[in-house]
Amino acid sequence: MEDVNKMLAEQQQELERIRSKRSRYGNMEAVRKVLNVVFLVLALVGIILYFWSPDKHIAGLMVIAVGMIVKIVEFFIRFMF
Repeated sequence: MEDVNKMLAEQQQELERIRSKRSRYGNMEAVRKVLNVVFLVLALVGIILYFWSPDKHIAGLMVIAVGMIVKIVEFFIRFMF
């Protein structure tokens, strides 16, 4: 009977370890989603600026560049966590 209780306790500890690990990564998932939305908005604004006004090409490219930096940060978060 002690062996069964010991096995159940070990399984419970393993489940708690897995749950805590998942909760940590759940926060990163939310951060990644926000960064993706920011990237998409910046890309759209940059494209609109670039094509809508001929004298705003540089501004459009700068907005797109900032969006790419956001996407690179999201990329590193994805592979590090």
